Amino acid sequence: MSNFSLKASLKLTGFDLKNNRRQIFGWSIAMFAIMFMYMILFPSMQDMVKMKMDAMPKELLQLFGMEDFGGLGNFVNYFGMIFNIIIVAISIFAVTFSANLLYREEKTKTIEFLYSLELSRGEIFVSKLITAFTAVLAVLVSSAVSTVICGAINGGETFVLADVMQIVKISGFSAVFFMSVALLLAGVTAKVGVSSVGSMTVLALYMLGYLSKLLEDKLGWLSNFSPFEVFAPEKALSLGSSTMSALAVYFGIMAVFLFAGAFVYKRRDFNI
Repeated sequence: MSNFSLKASLKLTGFDLKNNRRQIFGWSIAMFAIMFMYMILFPSMQDMVKMKMDAMPKELLQLFGMEDFGGLGNFVNYFGMIFNIIIVAISIFAVTFSANLLYREEKTKTIEFLYSLELSRGEIFVSKLITAFTAVLAVLVSSAVSTVICGAINGGETFVLADVMQIVKISGFSAVFFMSVALLLAGVTAKVGVSSVGSMTVLALYMLGYLSKLLEDKLGWLSNFSPFEVFAPEKALSLGSSTMSALAVYFGIMAVFLFAGAFVYKRRDFNI
């Protein structure tokens, strides 16, 4: 088919969401529970965490973005520290889930059923994109809802809803960006384990951000290549001009990845 139909893509999206609902619900519930567990303990965590962190090597604290615990008495700062770690797990979910929407179907040959229908490759790719975005958004929202509930219970005056949501939106963009990376890789090939490659990419860029902080004097510029560092919670809160510029650049790169993935996916069989 040469004409693109959004209606056809949305119909396939509903089918994909139904088939993957257990995985989406499972991750959403898990992230809700993890955030609730950490955030509900906010009033009693400061002294306990400080004591534990005092005994840990400084380099290890930097790896998890926890070197500064002076703001643990502030709910938003405490949330930012926890979310800085949680977003790595959500990003890994984003790449594995997104990649498998195409990769798993091609490996099991179930994709051949879609090819037999009156659906274009473009419609299939867009449906996978909408499905992936919906899943990632659901997991991010579940983390935010859990945090807001805890903030209303025990955040006191230091709980600022607008600040929490700003961190979720800006820092959470990292997971959406990695979704586009996974869809690009899945669009290019089905001959390698795309979800594994995507997960390694997430961890590599997280470590790159850590390395840029560890060797800030010499390799500080490497932070520009790590979404986790560029959109770190403290930068999301300040939302300076550099963060806004980086957001525009990364959004542009994400758009290029998605268009390139769709383009290559539609033409991939021509190279066989």
